[in-house]
Amino acid sequence: MSQKRLKLALVGCGAVTEYRHLPALTRRDDCEVVALVDRDEGRAKRLSTQFKVPRILINYRDLLNCSVDAAIIALPNHLHAPASIELLKSGIHVLVEKPMALSVAECDRMLDAAEVGQAVLAVGLMWRFLHAGRFVKSAIERNLFGRIISFDMRLGFVFGWPLTSDFFFHKETAGGGVLIDTGVHTLDQLLWWLGDVRSFEYYDDSQGGVEAECELRIKLISGAEGIIELSRTRNLRNTAIIRGEQAEIEVGIGRNSISLRLPGSPVQVTGQGVQREQATIAEQGQLDLIAAEHDDLLGAIHTGRPPAVPGTEARRSIALIEACYRKRRPLQLPWTVMPPTPAYKEA
Repeated sequence: MSQKRLKLALVGCGAVTEYRHLPALTRRDDCEVVALVDRDEGRAKRLSTQFKVPRILINYRDLLNCSVDAAIIALPNHLHAPASIELLKSGIHVLVEKPMALSVAECDRMLDAAEVGQAVLAVGLMWRFLHAGRFVKSAIERNLFGRIISFDMRLGFVFGWPLTSDFFFHKETAGGGVLIDTGVHTLDQLLWWLGDVRSFEYYDDSQGGVEAECELRIKLISGAEGIIELSRTRNLRNTAIIRGEQAEIEVGIGRNSISLRLPGSPVQVTGQGVQREQATIAEQGQLDLIAAEHDDLLGAIHTGRPPAVPGTEARRSIALIEACYRKRRPLQLPWTVMPPTPAYKEA
């Protein structure tokens, strides 16, 4: 039996819509983008012409009077919760870009709204769809590594996202810096793989603004301990190393790469995660991961199953981020520490 061709709206016409969502959605034949929403009418018109979207709107509330099945919320972070809540209450399914919201209280209001409207609430934590990350999850569940002892996650690159506004750099609109931006992905992976946090120490360089560098030292309820380092100014190794009693695995953060090492063995297994039914191995690019999000959203709407990343899961990383910001300590970086001044000696 054929499924209904769903009608979608994109709320927010920034870079993630232009370079990710619209290119992925226009390849599909099981849904149709019927509206773009942005207060910059000129930008919305340009994208509507480029991607053949029939309607543009300035206010997302106008969607309540349109025949729309689902909306993708790609607004500045501080608008994720209010826009999602209004649409969910009206029964419009929502895929909201990360971070889900700026606080646990906002997350809870979004969850309540989804229940009221009987609508799907999915969150754009796309690294959940990386084959390598899913292999790690399965391997941990099957005790492949034995008891997990420690973890070490480093993610950093020089910021270069093609911004269409400056909201990223204001605490009021972004909610924070690198921790709530790329860190929300990293913490989601940690919690998904290894479980909840018992205690932590958090350090960043915010100096009253948004942080570009931060570090977490974490103890998990399972007993494993580790470190997470995040940077917007330096290129780090961009992998997670998980050490168990029987094996160690290093997996790409945000990319489909994996290495498995055994204690005392002179060789290791290195490659990429792959679905069993795939004929060839291929890297998963950004468009592939966005397309996987779309697949998941549409599947959840059609079948009534929960999405792969429901709001209840995304709420976990927001709770940890909120706690980190409450307990922030200054991060000492080599280039910010002044060397001691030598004592002056008279000739």
